[in-house]
Amino acid sequence: MLAQHLTPVIMESKREHNWMKARLDQGSLVFDQENGLQCALEDGFFFVEYPGNLDFSPGDRFARSFYLPDNPDKTDPYRGFSLATLEYVGKYDGYHRCDGSQTEQFFLESRSWNTVFPLELSRQAVAMQEFALDILRAVLVHLDLPQELWDEATGGCLSARGTYHLSFNHYRPEVPAPGFNTHKDTSWMSVLRSPEPGLEVQLGNIWYPIEPIPRTLMVIFGCAMEILTKPSRTPVTASTHRVVEQTQTNGKPDRFSYGLFVDSSLDETICPGLYCYEPGKGLVLVGKVEDAINQFIENVL
Repeated sequence: MLAQHLTPVIMESKREHNWMKARLDQGSLVFDQENGLQCALEDGFFFVEYPGNLDFSPGDRFARSFYLPDNPDKTDPYRGFSLATLEYVGKYDGYHRCDGSQTEQFFLESRSWNTVFPLELSRQAVAMQEFALDILRAVLVHLDLPQELWDEATGGCLSARGTYHLSFNHYRPEVPAPGFNTHKDTSWMSVLRSPEPGLEVQLGNIWYPIEPIPRTLMVIFGCAMEILTKPSRTPVTASTHRVVEQTQTNGKPDRFSYGLFVDSSLDETICPGLYCYEPGKGLVLVGKVEDAINQFIENVL
């Protein structure tokens, strides 16, 4: 859900790049390449095959419909969410229209999934959350961070005390603006469904287009992970990314994407804030989670 706004870099490139791809096998990440994990940590993202029983049709339907007006007979539970804000429990939940970009979004925290989403979408959200946490654990195994510190370091998210948002994006081609502004997510990581071209990542001063890989999700590391690991022997890069301006095409549906974001708890009795891990010293508190969220609201939405 959360992002840190960045100044765009002018230099661009359309060169192909060999991005890392993995599968989850009995709790472990198995990459297609021998150095796949190290490259993924440096790139700030990788692709992962999703389970065959994970059905994306409810999420795809919601992403294509949430912003549409409610139909008069109210027979379609996937539309009519553009006015939905204050009635939800979460402070940041609901519909948001982003100034300066084509994006309109709908966020919903996990505690409201069962009461707001259609049943099939709620089930998909839970499955995506479980898959995301399995991936996070599989990554943490390879980092320079003692296992006994995992849950504290990640703000309680491994013990079901974190914040888990499903965030939907619709890109409005009629708006003359970037698809989504340059940013880094502030979450630990996300699993993103982005089945169409348009997403770009920045490595150095070069922008690379990301072509979707069938039957995979994109795992994107955020600022919380970068901050935690920066002083360690296994630093993780937070991916800088954007979506290019989308244009109207005859008969083709608008672009959409959505992701499950894993964040620290906003309850300061559970998570006092963001940590970095210094080998030999332990966890060092460096800032508040909510400050990062407020910066996202100010700069991106």
